[in-house]
Amino acid sequence: MRRLFAAVGTLGLATGVLFGGSAPTPAPATATPAELVIQLGSDDFREREAAVAALEKAGAAAIPALQEAMKSEIPEVRQRAAPILHKLQRASDSTARLAPKKVSLNYKDTPLGTAVNDLKARTGLNIIFDHNRVANPIRKVTCVTGEVPVWEALDLFCAAAGLKETFQQELDVPKVQIAGRRGYTPPPQIPNADATPIVLVDGKSARLPGDRATAVRVIALPPSFPGHRVTLGSGDTTLCFDITPAPGLNWQDVNAVKVTRLIDDAGRPGGAGSMKPTFIDPFESEVVALGGRGGMVFVAPGGGGGRFDPRTGAPIYPDTIPNPRIVAVPLKLGTPTARNIKRMEGVVLGEITLANQTLITVIDPTKHTGVAHDGAGQLRLTVLGVTEIKGGGTAVQLQLQYPSPWSVSARRGFNPGGIWPEAPRTGNQMPVVHSFDANGKSMQASFGNNYTDSSDDGLTMLQHMTLNYRKDAPAKLTVVGPRAVVVEVPFVMENVPLP
Repeated sequence: MRRLFAAVGTLGLATGVLFGGSAPTPAPATATPAELVIQLGSDDFREREAAVAALEKAGAAAIPALQEAMKSEIPEVRQRAAPILHKLQRASDSTARLAPKKVSLNYKDTPLGTAVNDLKARTGLNIIFDHNRVANPIRKVTCVTGEVPVWEALDLFCAAAGLKETFQQELDVPKVQIAGRRGYTPPPQIPNADATPIVLVDGKSARLPGDRATAVRVIALPPSFPGHRVTLGSGDTTLCFDITPAPGLNWQDVNAVKVTRLIDDAGRPGGAGSMKPTFIDPFESEVVALGGRGGMVFVAPGGGGGRFDPRTGAPIYPDTIPNPRIVAVPLKLGTPTARNIKRMEGVVLGEITLANQTLITVIDPTKHTGVAHDGAGQLRLTVLGVTEIKGGGTAVQLQLQYPSPWSVSARRGFNPGGIWPEAPRTGNQMPVVHSFDANGKSMQASFGNNYTDSSDDGLTMLQHMTLNYRKDAPAKLTVVGPRAVVVEVPFVMENVPLP
């Protein structure tokens, strides 16, 4: 598989009870977040634990009190408030960023093809037909709904139109035109999850267990899906999820799936197994010669690499690539013979990219020459010097350091078979430096000696630039660019059939 995903599970058991202690003393039901914050510093461990649980349950309403708690003079309060604040802020930010688009359908005796095209345009979903499995694409369909989230609209439409969604573990990729022995030919581009087509075919629509309440649909695939794995008699099961973001989120990848509750059909609790992601360095490979038609293989530690034609030296790329929407989640069932998961709760931790974010701010760069200023995403800005220009004006020499887009792709595992990772994904942008005067007004600068090179290992880009100003040096410099953030997609599934 191109990627491995971590799944972390909890059983919800109180540690104190397991080891013979008393359960945490519950916080008063009427306690306000401000009162609970004070309780974080209690001399009684059980009261501190109860306050933590109550604040987490309070959700976004507790954020202002926790922000005040970070100013507390009591170290215990600050230490306990910090992770709760981070968790609640991420959940609150995720709710806002993952709010689903809503549409209403009003198809009355509309030709199927026309209705699908309209649904695709209005929802933004990449919906297509498998024309070999749709008998009559011009048949009439009627589907009238109120305003519903886009994923609910898709399900309602399929049920009304006699269509069902089909899921693929591997995607066909277009043939790559090889540049020959002397040129580098990039591997086939892996599509983003939101660009992977939603393929519809004739058939009775079956509503798969999952969660469709946000802009990211999380569903468990049917028991017949070939990616599922079961170790008989052990309770170890790998269940494949289809995690599909709606377009517009600039979704990059799934970082992990966290299962917080799992109850099987016998009423027994389960948990989640785990797989540690493995990073294969594409720059450390060895050449192994094979006989026959296999050609030459670059074998990276852990089994990565791609085949090369022995006659031309051109890479031989695979015909298929893993579906970026499919995520394998390892589970541990309480009943090894269970055939159904009665209820499963958890969150998907996904990465999205926010564009045009202020990443670094340098006030009065003339006083900060030779100082490195660090920002998000391993970004670093160094003011190398500020000099006067002969004839008037000021020149500011800068060095901007940031991870190579190729190295970012490599770390995420986007390498379908070549020794180099795929090209940078769409939606990204390079960081840009902006200048402002003492009044906060934008300043224009002309470029002098500018060039970009990379570190010896190819993992870091070094952009050298000279900004020339007509008069004084700027009072403030900012670096604006993309910033990766992690969002939480909650899911609840009931009656999930097992493979």
